[in-house]
Order: sequence, then structure tokens, then C-alpha cells
Amino acid sequence: MNLNIGTYYAEVINYFQHNIYIAIILAGIIFLLLFRKPKFFFTLVIIVAINIALLYVISYTSSIGVNQKKNLLQKSELNVKKDLIETKEREVK
Repeated sequence: MNLNIGTYYAEVINYFQHNIYIAIILAGIIFLLLFRKPKFFFTLVIIVAINIALLYVISYTSSIGVNQKKNLLQKSELNVKKDLIETKEREVK
């Protein structure tokens, strides 16, 4: 699992390009909130930023765990193959 923010950004842009009406409505709501209720808007922006940061940290740590698990599995497979080869060599002798 590779963690690439550029890929996420490209997927979001692609979504809004294919769903232009949703993008226009969302932009309108954001501008209305910015001008009508700026305190609520900035509170919402901070909450969204914190959620994005938390999800990034969670996905980053989980990707590290997945990579470590793959490495352990590869090491154990190599050890099993090595043991099989050694036992076959003993049987031949």
C-alpha cells in the first residue's frame, strides 16, 4: 500500500470534473458560509483539517504495519524453504 497524497488529490479533482453540478453547489455553499457565517466556516475548516491529518496518520501507520507483515511473511517463507532443502539434503546422504 503506497501512500500518495497526489493520487488522492487527483481523484478528488477527477470526481468534481465529472460531477460539475455537485462541484458548483458545493462551491456555492462554501462561499455562502464564508460570507454569511465566517466563524462557523473557519470552525468547519479546522475540523476538516484535523480529520484529514488524523486519517493521514492512521493510513500511514497502517501502511507501515502492512509492509512489516509482508517482510515477516517473506522471511518465514525463506526459512521454511531453507529447512526443506536441508532436510532433503540430509535424506539424500
